[in-house]
Amino acid sequence: MFAFAAADTTKTAAMPCANTYIPPRTPYTRPAAHRSHTWGLGKAAGAALLLVLLLGASACSVLPSTAPADTQQPLSAQDAERLRLAQTRLQLGAMHLSEGRSDIALGEITQALSAYPNYPDAYNLQGWIYLSQRQYAKADDSFGRALQLAPADSDTRYNLGWSQCQQKKFEAAQQHFDAALQDQLLLAPTHARILLAKAVCLRQAHQAQPPPAGEQAKAGAAAASSYNHQEALSLLAQAYALEPSNAAIGFHYAQALLEAGDLQRAQFYAQRLYQTPQADAPALWLGLRIERQLGNQVAMQALADTLKRRFPASKEWQQFEQGAFDE
Repeated sequence: MFAFAAADTTKTAAMPCANTYIPPRTPYTRPAAHRSHTWGLGKAAGAALLLVLLLGASACSVLPSTAPADTQQPLSAQDAERLRLAQTRLQLGAMHLSEGRSDIALGEITQALSAYPNYPDAYNLQGWIYLSQRQYAKADDSFGRALQLAPADSDTRYNLGWSQCQQKKFEAAQQHFDAALQDQLLLAPTHARILLAKAVCLRQAHQAQPPPAGEQAKAGAAAASSYNHQEALSLLAQAYALEPSNAAIGFHYAQALLEAGDLQRAQFYAQRLYQTPQADAPALWLGLRIERQLGNQVAMQALADTLKRRFPASKEWQQFEQGAFDE
C-alpha cells in the first residue's frame, strides 16, 4: 500500500517539500507478504492537511509488486495484464502528482482502477490526493475501500489514522495507529514513522482541548496533559531508537523534551539537527530556543546570526525579532 509520513501539523497540517523534518522521501519495500511501498511527505503549512506528495528516487519506485494485495493466489494471464496496465497508470499518476498536477493524477488513478478495480495502492494514493484537497469524506471512502481489499495492511491503517487526525477525530485516529502497530512484520522505518504520527496526533489532540475553567478543572487538565506528554515522549523515544537518522523524529523528540523541561537532553538531540549544513530555519529556531532557556547566550546569538544570514525571510527570524520565543 501507499502510506505517507507525518510532519508536525499542530499549527499547519500539510507537508510541503522544503522542511527538513519530514521523514526521508526514499521508498522502501516491506516484506513480500505485505507488498508495500511507502513514501515520505514534504512540510507542514496550513490549518488542515494540505499535502504535497513527493516521489522517491525514481518513478519505478512507486510500483507495487505484481501480486494484488487482496490475495496470495497466482493471477491469471488476463488479470496479470490488467494489473500491469493499472500499475503503469498509477506510476503516471504519481509522476503527475509529484509535479503538482493532482487533477491529471486523479484521472490516471481512475484509469488504473478501471483496469484493475481491486487495487488497494490506487485507492490509497487517491485518498491522499483527496486529503490534500481537504475532501475528507472522499479521502476516507478511498482509504476505506483500500482497507476492505487488504484488511491487515498497516499502511492503510496509518493513512486512515492520519486522515482522522486532520479531522480532529483523535480517538479514531489513535485506534487506527494502534491497529497499524499490531503488524508483526513492520520494518523499523515503518514502525518508527507510525510511532511519530501517533505522537504528533497526541500533541494535536492536547492543543485542541479548550482551556479549563476553575482551579479544580485546571488541576485535572494539568494531570491529563502530563500523562499525554509522557506518552508522546515514550512514543518518540521508541521511534528514535528504531530510526535515529530520521530528522523528523529527532526534531519532534527534541521539541517534546524542550516542552517537558528536559533541556539537556533537548539540547543533545537538537544539536544533531542544527549542527549540519542541511539545517533549516525550524532546526535553528528550535536550537536557539533551547540555548536561550539554558542561558547560553553565546550559542543563542550564534544561532540567531545563522538564522538571519540564511533565512532572513523566514517566520522563525520574524519570531526572533519580535521576541516571540514561546510561540
